[in-house]
Amino acid sequence: EDSTAPVARDQVMGMPGQGGRSFDIIRQIIGNVVNIFNKRPTVCTAPCDGHVLKMHYQWSFWIFLGGYSAIWYSWFHRDVITCASHFNAETQVRLDYINICLSYPFLEVGNERRYLLFYRWIHWVLLLLAGVYYIPRKLSKNAENPKVKKLFEDLAVGVHRYDNYEREMVDRAARYMAFNMKTHNGLFYKYLFCNVVALAIDIFTFHFLDWVLQYRFLRLGFQAYPFNRDPKTFTDYLSQTFPPFADCELNIESQLVNKRIEKLGCHLTVMELYEKIFLYIWVFLIIQTFVTCLYIVYLLFFWNSWARLHILRVSKPVNAKQSNSSIRHTVISVIENCKIGDIYLLYRLRQHFSHARFYELLTKLSDPEFLRLFLDNVSVDHKGGNNPDLRLRNKPQIKSPGKFIENVYGKPNKGILVE
Repeated sequence: EDSTAPVARDQVMGMPGQGGRSFDIIRQIIGNVVNIFNKRPTVCTAPCDGHVLKMHYQWSFWIFLGGYSAIWYSWFHRDVITCASHFNAETQVRLDYINICLSYPFLEVGNERRYLLFYRWIHWVLLLLAGVYYIPRKLSKNAENPKVKKLFEDLAVGVHRYDNYEREMVDRAARYMAFNMKTHNGLFYKYLFCNVVALAIDIFTFHFLDWVLQYRFLRLGFQAYPFNRDPKTFTDYLSQTFPPFADCELNIESQLVNKRIEKLGCHLTVMELYEKIFLYIWVFLIIQTFVTCLYIVYLLFFWNSWARLHILRVSKPVNAKQSNSSIRHTVISVIENCKIGDIYLLYRLRQHFSHARFYELLTKLSDPEFLRLFLDNVSVDHKGGNNPDLRLRNKPQIKSPGKFIENVYGKPNKGILVE
């Protein structure tokens, strides 16, 4: 009894140690996933970035990468195909036969065969699309304005503060806007271009996956609804798109069966995973494409003066004037001196300020006296008509080179050497 006790004790003590290490790894993975969703949303500091673009280069990127990882794991850690010979179903099918059936399984549709060529390579398609969806991020980084980015970063530091630092940030933003007004059109056009590229990638992904899945992806969600499955004959749309059972034929062209034809019946075990992943991708792409289209239409409204008024309009703070038209008059005064790029930049500045502080910023930009503090000899007129450029200076008249030369060399030289 004494001799067997240490052995039993070691066995009992060894198993909890292994289980504890496994539990620690699982707990760490779960903690990382939970932290992604519990992470406080940060204010976007990139001038050519936004939530719609993040849907593409973050959400879509991780969805496609997660789909690739799930399929890759299934391919390397489980049997992805099981085949039986029609001549002798009790004998293990040769591995070289299995390799052919992985690439060329087919369904008989009437008198024709539909080869499931995507079965073996579909996860590499998802990895490729994950890289394609990161293109908007590269474009937005190359289109950034360094000064505007630094301004957003400084404002993001105090976005949750409500002391004098917030007033200092209002003054800093007002000074930047006063000095650089009417110079941000290129920033807006680059941001609009990035969103158009993101929409083009969505449309490309739909048609590319439709081509890969043999023109059955575009209608996947509509045709599969209400998702009534046919587990007996597998005639429903999902089972036809991702058939769990297929045939495989080795004939004379295969040169492995000694000039005979052998037909195999195969179970494609990963098809059950394919149908769930691609149905989820289809739903997500529909929502993402719809949101991207709406946002591009919203950006196009920046050219409309009525839309600009409502884009910049804020809730009436306590420090506003008692007149109901005070906010409207302030916004109109700012719009008269701004181009579409400046309106876009003010729209992005709203996320860094409260309504009261943003109204204070608009009040400063609508005040001619405030603008004269930073721009020397600027003429500001808010009454309409021919408004001069705020960056216009009254430059002194410079004499022409001809008169200058005449004054210098036209007079006789009365120097001491001539005398």
